[in-house]
Amino acid sequence: MRGGRVTAIRHHGRPISPADSAPSVATIGRHIVLVLAVVAVLIAAFARPIDTRAAVTTDVAVSDAATTQQVRASTAAKLGTLEAAVASAQSAWESSDDRVLDEAARTNLQTAITDTQQAVEEVRTGVVWPGTTLETAAAAAAATIADAKATLASGVTDVDDAVAAWDAEQARLAAEAEAARRAAAAAATAAAARAAAPRHSAVAGGAGMHLESIWTSGGQAQLDACRGAVNVSPVASYLGAGFYAAEHWSCGGSAWGGIGTGALVEFAGYGTYQVAGRIGGLSYGVDASVLPGGYAGYYQTCVGGSSSNMTVWLLTRVG
Repeated sequence: MRGGRVTAIRHHGRPISPADSAPSVATIGRHIVLVLAVVAVLIAAFARPIDTRAAVTTDVAVSDAATTQQVRASTAAKLGTLEAAVASAQSAWESSDDRVLDEAARTNLQTAITDTQQAVEEVRTGVVWPGTTLETAAAAAAATIADAKATLASGVTDVDDAVAAWDAEQARLAAEAEAARRAAAAAATAAAARAAAPRHSAVAGGAGMHLESIWTSGGQAQLDACRGAVNVSPVASYLGAGFYAAEHWSCGGSAWGGIGTGALVEFAGYGTYQVAGRIGGLSYGVDASVLPGGYAGYYQTCVGGSSSNMTVWLLTRVG
């Protein structure tokens, strides 16, 4: 120190001031700018790849969700058609009640309906509901639906065929009943016509002639019908005659009470016959072997309605 002044210490030819001991503001600013530039470069370098991977992941998720919805919507639509088929099959099963000759077809269809309803629930749970693996489940569901529809269709066809067979049988029975009704009506009309026509007539002069009609062939049931004489064909065949007419006394046989040997009798449709003789006092049920064979015709009635006085007229054909 000289003269009260402080002499500055020099370094390398220049004085060191307080400012030389710390970085300047300008230097710090330049450092900050450099750091920010580096950060910007790093952000630019890494931002695009990171954003790209995120976008790809998002796109895949959206695509998978869309596919899942499509598979489930498609399966739901198929289930809708299957449920409609179940409803149709149920209607066919119900409408066929008491309309089949054999219940086997209806039993099989009922089983198919039950199995299909169970399959519908399994498919709905496995595919339509969330939380399943669609690839395997969808393939299995498609096969299940196809098999169920085929089984239902086959069952409905079998029931329809069974109903058609039943309808055909009913038609046949109705046709038979109608034919029987018409035959009965025709027989009744013929009987009424015979009843309205005169059963006996006399020819003026001579011995007279008796008119007789044979309305059918048969046995006791036809005799009891009381519609006229009945040709008992087994007896006629045994005796070798064209007919063996029998009639109850109360149903027209009483008209023969006065017909004796030599009388003429006309049998409608058979011709004219003459009484060659008669055999009386026979018991009901006597064997035909007691009668002489070889006559053209015979007529039998129980005189007075007595079963112990059955009489048979022996007839020879004269016209």
